[in-house]
Amino acid sequence: MKRTKRTVCTAAIALALVAGASVGSAKAYFTTFATARGGHQITVAPRSQITEQFSDWTKHIRLGNTGTTECYVRVKVFAGSAYGLEYNGSAGWRDGGDGYWYYDEILPVGGATENLDVKITLPTVTVPDGNPETTPPPYTEDFNVVVIQECTAVLYGEDGTPYADWDSKLIANEDSYEWEGGQADE
Repeated sequence: MKRTKRTVCTAAIALALVAGASVGSAKAYFTTFATARGGHQITVAPRSQITEQFSDWTKHIRLGNTGTTECYVRVKVFAGSAYGLEYNGSAGWRDGGDGYWYYDEILPVGGATENLDVKITLPTVTVPDGNPETTPPPYTEDFNVVVIQECTAVLYGEDGTPYADWDSKLIANEDSYEWEGGQADE
C-alpha cells in the first residue's frame, strides 16, 4: 500500500512537472501577436502634376515635375468607344505603341513637358430630315475623356546611360524606401 501511494505521488509530481513545462510554451503560442496603430507617410521622390486645357475639341496636356528628383513621364488617354482620339505630339513626345505616349527627355525638378494635343473626334450626327445640306444639330451628349499620367525615377546603367524602368516597385526597408535598382527617398 505504501509503495502504491509512493508511485501515485511520483506519477502526480511527474505529471505536474510536464504540465508546468508545457504551459509556458502554450502561453507563448497564444500571446505571440502584436497590434500597431498610427501610420507613416511615404514620400517617394519622383512626382508629377498634370495640367489640362480644352479648346476646339482638343485636350492640351502638359506635365510638370513637382518632385525632388529628375523623372520620366508618360500619358495615356481614354474615351468611350464612340469617340476617336488623334494624338499630335510636340517636341519630345512619342507613341510607345502600348497605349502610352512617352516624353523622351528627362524632366528636371520644376520643369514641364511640351504640350501633347489629343483631338477628340465626335460620333456622326444624323440629320433629322435626311437632307445633307442641312446643318446637323450641335453635339449635346455628355462624355468623359480621362487622362492618366505616370512618372518614374531616372535610373542610370553601369555606363552612366539614363533610362526609365516603368515596372519598378517600391521596396520598404527598416528606415528607408528604395526602388528596385536604386534609392529613392529616406
